Amino acid sequence: MSSLKKEALAACQVALARLGFVKYKGALILERDSQASGWIGLNLATRGLPRLLQVNPVVGVRFAHLEKIMLRLRDDVPKTPTAVFSKPLGYLMPENSFRFWDFSVDGDSERVAKSLSDAVHAYGVPYIVAHSDWVEFSRNVDIEGFLLEHEKAKIAPVVHVINGDLEGARGIVDIELERVSGSSDMYAQSYRRFADRFQVAFG
Repeated sequence: MSSLKKEALAACQVALARLGFVKYKGALILERDSQASGWIGLNLATRGLPRLLQVNPVVGVRFAHLEKIMLRLRDDVPKTPTAVFSKPLGYLMPENSFRFWDFSVDGDSERVAKSLSDAVHAYGVPYIVAHSDWVEFSRNVDIEGFLLEHEKAKIAPVVHVINGDLEGARGIVDIELERVSGSSDMYAQSYRRFADRFQVAFG
């Protein structure tokens, strides 16, 4: 790891820790309650190294009980804590555009990291608070466009199971299996594996 990259990430971690984010299994997590937590991913553009590192923060929400089941059923998700939905911080700001924070070898990494954390505090944390309610998330998960369609087909049935609606969950899985029945692409194969594990786990 370059010295600038190490310095910038350390500065970001310290600045975000002041907001309550702690590093947990490679992710920065803001605990909300026993199930919901905020999540920040720091996407890096390294083409300017060793003199410039650009950081694009992505803000999201994770639900621990949903994540635990998804890790059992899916082979296409990371083993580290992951947001169930997220948005680049720049699109939560008034400019509503993609945004990098620039760390340079001759710059002040602590100042840039504070600017980043200030933006997270002003725009990212309210996004997390607004979307951390499980009941609201459960209502939204079936709405078209709330999640990417390929994610919705795997997330929505698990949400229904958690909420005690096994019949509704099975219906979602059956519909998606029918939709991909004639396909052998990577998604179709992955979904069939998911459906098999779902059947074993929940009948």
